[in-house]
Amino acid sequence: MNFIAATVELRNFISNPINAYGLDYIGADAVIPSGNSAGEVKLRLLCYNRPGPKLETFGGWKQGTRALITGNLVFSDDTSQPMDLIVTTIEPNIPQDMFCNQVVLGNAFFGSDEIKDRKNSQIAIKIGTTLDNSDVTTWLFMETHDSRKTKLTERVRKGRPICVQGYLREYRKEGDTSPYRAIVANDFTTRKDREQSGRKAATGSAKGYAEVDPVPDY
Repeated sequence: MNFIAATVELRNFISNPINAYGLDYIGADAVIPSGNSAGEVKLRLLCYNRPGPKLETFGGWKQGTRALITGNLVFSDDTSQPMDLIVTTIEPNIPQDMFCNQVVLGNAFFGSDEIKDRKNSQIAIKIGTTLDNSDVTTWLFMETHDSRKTKLTERVRKGRPICVQGYLREYRKEGDTSPYRAIVANDFTTRKDREQSGRKAATGSAKGYAEVDPVPDY
């Protein structure tokens, strides 16, 4: 699962109920604010449609204001669409200049072995994340400071699982339908690769285990 805690600004509510991931939700369009609209992280918020304090708070949220939200971040294979944020908790009583953008991608893997050098002492590598029990993969970049290049070089192996902690970043050029999407990593972890233990060959008096006969002509 991919966890997020962020200050999110409400744009507008989605009028029709949404059925997604096997459940019914009330939805809203929202963003993690940025200094300009090209750098906003766009989200579709999903709040489980069950009467209770959370749904009441979600429904009473005022357009254009921020709330601190925690939840599960769900990517899709269509990068032109906002990411889904399934709301776990919502706290609207926060200072409206408060900013938080913290993500843990627990369901990611290296999509490439190529480490790219970027500006301002940054490096980047392609990673993927999948939906639960699904073949659907979303690709994005993991960016981090080049002080972690040695660690990354030692750990990287295409397809190897990786857990990343950082913040989401999106950027849209004018006219583009899909954003550049990245997680800027404070750090990352991988499970240790373990050597596969090979079985010892059976021993006995029969001969021929080490010999390969030529293929006969039929």
